[in-house]
Amino acid sequence: MIGIIVTGHGEFATGITSALELVLGKQESYVCVNFPNGDTAVELEKNLDRAVLQLEECDHMIVFADLLSGSPFNTAIMKAMKDDRIKVIYGVNLGMLIEAVMNRNMGTSVDEIVQNALANGKNQIGVFKTEAAGNIDDDAL
Repeated sequence: MIGIIVTGHGEFATGITSALELVLGKQESYVCVNFPNGDTAVELEKNLDRAVLQLEECDHMIVFADLLSGSPFNTAIMKAMKDDRIKVIYGVNLGMLIEAVMNRNMGTSVDEIVQNALANGKNQIGVFKTEAAGNIDDDAL
């Protein structure tokens, strides 16, 4: 099994996990690690250590962090540099997380999950454009 850890500033991890569970239900081998205001980097490291320990039985782990170079990301990459089972993705959004969990649940390889998550995350970003106001027939309203 591939374990998933979601981490981020404030209650980000709990919030995105709540949205994920609304769509896909509660997940196994899935841990969220918040970094609330007032916690230190040492506390964050201990919380991430506990998360990795919870997933110790997993062949691989993917950590989804909210921001590049933030404390959750920096702490996660320090773990990844010591444990080659851990991959770290930053800039997580709900679409990429759902894609990753669904792929994981279907038995997709860790490398494919990472590639699919990155592609899906990019596809989930855009601007919705309405038709130009001049193209709308006022009488049709």
